[in-house]
Amino acid sequence: MPSVNCAAFNDFLFRRVPDFDKELAKDRQPFSYIYSNMYSTTTWPNFTGYQHTWDKVHVTRPNDPGNWTQMNSDSCAQAICDPTRLYTGWGSTRNTYVKFHQDYQTPVFCFDQLRHIEEAEAQLSAIIEGHKKLPESIVSDFLRLLSVQQSDKIWICGSSDIQVTTTPGMFQNGMLDINLGGVGNLPTSKLTMEYLDNHIENLMYNGYFDMEFLPQGKFTITTDIQTQRELANHNPALSQMYNAADFVKGGKFYAYGVMSGVGNWLFKVDPEPMRFQHIGNGVLRRLWPYQNVATTVGKMPQFDPAYKNAQYQMYHVYARGAREIYVGDTAPVNPEMKFGTSRNMMGKWSWKSPDFFNATDPTNGIVCQYQNDKKNKGYFLAEFELGAKTVYPEIEMIIIALREPQAIVNAPRCAGQPTMVYQSLTPYNSLCELS
Repeated sequence: MPSVNCAAFNDFLFRRVPDFDKELAKDRQPFSYIYSNMYSTTTWPNFTGYQHTWDKVHVTRPNDPGNWTQMNSDSCAQAICDPTRLYTGWGSTRNTYVKFHQDYQTPVFCFDQLRHIEEAEAQLSAIIEGHKKLPESIVSDFLRLLSVQQSDKIWICGSSDIQVTTTPGMFQNGMLDINLGGVGNLPTSKLTMEYLDNHIENLMYNGYFDMEFLPQGKFTITTDIQTQRELANHNPALSQMYNAADFVKGGKFYAYGVMSGVGNWLFKVDPEPMRFQHIGNGVLRRLWPYQNVATTVGKMPQFDPAYKNAQYQMYHVYARGAREIYVGDTAPVNPEMKFGTSRNMMGKWSWKSPDFFNATDPTNGIVCQYQNDKKNKGYFLAEFELGAKTVYPEIEMIIIALREPQAIVNAPRCAGQPTMVYQSLTPYNSLCELS
């Protein structure tokens, strides 16, 4: 294992001489927050453990064939006074859900180093501003994957209508891979309206509209911009059911946060949908939109063509009532026990500068110890503690389908190549000729 100088601090701030522009440019990349407010959120009650068990009560449907006894009041026959009885029934399903925790930390900063770096104030201001945007994106990405893990099945797009039962063992390699169980379970089609409409009955009869049967009800699905455009262009008659005004502020679908609609379906654009490449034997490996690559100092996010060219994508037919999100609670346990109860479990960054602390080098796992009685060293910490109770997985669908980037085609001129005409662009008069 390589040696580490724990007395040295990572210096990822640039150095400059005075003849530089004072203004700093900042990142412009978008962030994905789509899942951070998709479901209702409450706190996980303290002193109730890290795993909860709950029961769902079911009442059977009679499926009455209509073979009732015809009444006859001419005599006091047993069929009249004591007719045969049909019985109903009920049952219950028991499930559990757990709480997850993850911490994020910045490298350790040393004030006595920072105060000798040019433009350190402006650099740190930009770094802190960028970090403030990360927690909600981190939460959204975690819940995006957790929705897949807590689904009852993954639907494979294609005419075979394959359904793969979701199990903990199918998520492999630190959640980087999803094992669909063989190449025969890979998608064979892009997402189509025919495929979506085929599953309207599944969603409807499983309670998507909460004990109502709504033939004109709208189902919401996450897509990317290209997919929703393809679905709209391939189904112009269904697209004409909507007006652009339906999706702007004041429109009837504005509150849903959707962008467009086709038929019974409303499309909500996911800025960072889960995309995959097949690495063999039906195993899909996840791709992210950005790679962090080396730059002048430290690293920078760079959009990755591998994500753009990914072969498979996940789509999520979601319902707000399908699950509830629980956030860790740090309320005081006793007025005489002064724990730090101002912690935020949704990742809000907090500055830490204790008298003594350890910090691990993430590249090699070496733990450095810092004596900090001068309070000149510290770091930012973000804590995430979330659980999800998925009560109705049957009213959602996790779909994996084929995809490809928009094809580029040649569009030549119809009139052919015109005769070349040369212009005279000289803007000045020529000098007088000598006689």
